[in-house]
Amino acid sequence: MQTQRWLPWVLAVSLAGCETRRPVEEAGQPSRQVPVVSQLPTDTSGRARRPLPPALPLDTEAAEPWTRLQTALRRHDTAQLNQLIDPALGLWVVEDGATGLVITRVAAGAAFRQAYARVPLQSVERQLQPCSALLAVPQFPDIDCGERRNGRSGYERDGCFGGPATDFKALDLWSRTRLKDGTLAQGQAAQARVGRTVLHTRSGFRFHFAKRPGNAGRWYLVFVDLRTPCIS
Repeated sequence: MQTQRWLPWVLAVSLAGCETRRPVEEAGQPSRQVPVVSQLPTDTSGRARRPLPPALPLDTEAAEPWTRLQTALRRHDTAQLNQLIDPALGLWVVEDGATGLVITRVAAGAAFRQAYARVPLQSVERQLQPCSALLAVPQFPDIDCGERRNGRSGYERDGCFGGPATDFKALDLWSRTRLKDGTLAQGQAAQARVGRTVLHTRSGFRFHFAKRPGNAGRWYLVFVDLRTPCIS
């Protein structure tokens, strides 16, 4: 009789122990997967993601004269700048004047050294931040003049870019321009020879180079366009 009296209590304690152990045993089973919440929710908006722009190749055509030009301007080295000027074509500096466009022709040799002080080339180096590389592009980046503020260039991509001079050769530079130290025929002949353009986005300056025939493919600086890309 005593055994029968204790039996219900023993059964109750045993069942309680089983219930206590079951969650621990189940938690230790490797087959049970614990759900993990992702830190970044999946984008289900259907918006197209803008691809990263591809890396641009280096411009091997104008890299050498461009590097020499930057070095000469920073050092105010008139002798090295003079070597970049084609004796026949000269150097043409394009700038905004008080009443319109002004284009000045500077001849190579002693004339260049004498004219250097009165041509705005000496102030170019202050705005010509060095570029790590000259990148080749088939078309130059566009500019949004509304974004040209607070130190931003306004161009969709910053840097130094070398590309074809097709747009420059199609420009009408001469119809309403004041020419200094050169003739219209000389200017048009020089413009027709240009084959490569370099854009420096931080300043907005453009540098135009021509390859001189019969001189081992050497490139010369022919035009320096110092006009601002946006009218304030």
